[in-house]
Amino acid sequence: MDSQGTTSFILLALNSSINSSFHHSQSFSFPGLSVMQVQYIFAFFFGVILVVGIVGNVLILLVLIDSLLSSTSSSSSHISIMTGTLMINLTISDMTFLLYNVPVMLFSFVFEDWVMGSAVCISSQSMSMWTMFCSFYTMVATSILRYMAVVHPTWSFSTSKTQRLLVCLLTWLMGFTISIPNWMHQKVIQIDEADHCMLLMTEHETFWYFVLFGGVAFLPFVLLLLVCYFRIIQSIWCGRIKVVHSSGNLQLNKKATVMILTVLIVFIIMWIPCSVIIFLSASHSLPHTATAFIASNLSSVLAYSNCSVSPLICFSLSDQFQAGLKKLFKRGFSRN
Repeated sequence: MDSQGTTSFILLALNSSINSSFHHSQSFSFPGLSVMQVQYIFAFFFGVILVVGIVGNVLILLVLIDSLLSSTSSSSSHISIMTGTLMINLTISDMTFLLYNVPVMLFSFVFEDWVMGSAVCISSQSMSMWTMFCSFYTMVATSILRYMAVVHPTWSFSTSKTQRLLVCLLTWLMGFTISIPNWMHQKVIQIDEADHCMLLMTEHETFWYFVLFGGVAFLPFVLLLLVCYFRIIQSIWCGRIKVVHSSGNLQLNKKATVMILTVLIVFIIMWIPCSVIIFLSASHSLPHTATAFIASNLSSVLAYSNCSVSPLICFSLSDQFQAGLKKLFKRGFSRN
């Protein structure tokens, strides 16, 4: 491989390539532990993420479906129906990531190099990017609905099944668009007789990849979110935008806004360290040290655990989710 003409970096599979290359290039010193033992510890963390995430996401999906069925059969607002649909879309995206990408990550920690073949390498890393941005764009759409509910409560729009499906499909299509470079450039290569799952690009392609990743796919939507929540805070907390809300409606809007904003902020915070590692790896600024080894793996654990944390946030901050969960358990117990 021409090292001057090709920039190879690891995207959302930090353990599969960084750990392996570290393991073969030098011996790290950990207190009483080998490199493989440290990797087994991280594999255990991913096992916990998988178990907690499956339980949490299944419960929240059942609560959301039950709530949406009740909303569509009653006189609930269009914004509530659309928000419920988007929350289901978010949960499905998280479940897809959880059921496919987290097990792949777990197994790649168990082995010293990549043993799952080219198809899994390409699909898992591309699906990581796809579902991550699908979740992000779903949260953006949900935040826009929050803005409409608070700042423009008299606006009305249709929430037919077709329109709700189109909105959800749009988030998946936008997420897939961002993942196209992964589908094209993710490859399994052999270095020092060990296989590695890597994203291989020229320097020119790498530059445009980060323009797409940050400048087009992420930052403009972050600015949109800042505008939306600035206006929401002005309306319901600062009182600078005169919008008539009943006291009950005002409290519901505050609680719903806090929950959605918390989910969004936690999502961004948990993925930022992993994104920084990706950038450092792409710019060849990531040192081959024990500290970088641990930092890269911790960033992976933090990012991947987000799919398990979101349901916990919803159940902790939303009275409606708590009531839905109690209703779900009561129904289950009554059947038994």
